[in-house]
Amino acid sequence: MDFKQIDAFINVAKFKSFSKAANSIFLSQPAISSHIAILEKELKVQLFDRTSKEVVLTPAGESFLKFAIEILNIRDKAIHTLVNFNETITGRLKLAASTTPCNALVPSLIKNFHHLYPDATYNIVESNCAQIIKNIMKFDCEIGFVSEPVNDEKIKSYKLVEDELVIISPPSFNIPEVIDIPSLFKYNFILREKGSTTRRIFEDILHQNGYNISNIDSYFEVNNLDTLIQFVKNGLGIAAVSNHLFRDYISWKLIKESKLKNIHLKRTIYLILSSKRTLTPTAMAFFDLCKKTFNIK
Repeated sequence: MDFKQIDAFINVAKFKSFSKAANSIFLSQPAISSHIAILEKELKVQLFDRTSKEVVLTPAGESFLKFAIEILNIRDKAIHTLVNFNETITGRLKLAASTTPCNALVPSLIKNFHHLYPDATYNIVESNCAQIIKNIMKFDCEIGFVSEPVNDEKIKSYKLVEDELVIISPPSFNIPEVIDIPSLFKYNFILREKGSTTRRIFEDILHQNGYNISNIDSYFEVNNLDTLIQFVKNGLGIAAVSNHLFRDYISWKLIKESKLKNIHLKRTIYLILSSKRTLTPTAMAFFDLCKKTFNIK
C-alpha cells in the first residue's frame, strides 16, 4: 500500500467516478483502476461497487475511507512539521463565502493577506451557505465564510462578527428611517434566491410576526447582489440586505437605508473549516490572519 493508491481511492470515493478521479489528480483512468485493484488485492476486500451510472463505496470501503483520509493527514502533518512553510507561502488559497461575507469581509482580508504573501494565488467562490458547507465537507475548498451556525462534528466553526439586516430602497420612495412590517407590503420586494441565508432570516422574521412571503403581491427574485442593487437603484422595489453592504451607495444618496420598527434582524458571520482535514500552508496562514483580525481564540 502506498500514498498514490490511497490518494486514488479517496478521489474515486469523492467523485464516484474513475475518470473524474483520474482527471482530478492528473493520472490516466487505467492508472487509477490499477491503483484500486492493487489496493483491493492487498486488503483482500472489495472497496467499490461498480454500476452503469457511478461507482459507490462498499461497506468495507466506507470503513476504510476514514482511515485513508487520516493516513494522508498524518503524512501532510509530518511534511508540514519539517518544512518552515510560514516563510514560503506560494500556494493557491481556495475559499468559499456566502454573499455578505464575500462582499463585506473577504476583500479586505485578501488585501491584507496579499500584502503579507504576494506570491499566493486565489480561487474565491461565492455561494449559498448550504453549498459552502457541502464543499467544506467534500474537501472542495478549505475555508468557508457563512452567515448561519453549523452544528456538525465534521465542521469547526468560529464566530467572526455580528451582522444586521436593513431595508434598502430608492430615495424616491421616501420610506422613513424606521418602518413597520405592514407598511413594507405597499412596495414590490426584490428577494434573493431560495437557499440564501439573508432571505431565510427575513422570511423567519415575517413568519414570527404573522406574515409570510405569500403576503407580498409582487416581487422580483435575483441570484446575485449586483442585480439586486441595480433593481433597487432603478426604483423597482425594496430589499433586505446586510448593513455591511452598500455604504458607498448610501453616502452617495443612490439608495436609502431603513430599519424595522422594534425588530432587530441580527445574525453572526462564521468562519468554517473541516475538522477532518489538515489545512495547506497557504490556508493555515490565511486562517492565522483571520484569527488575529477577529481575535479568534
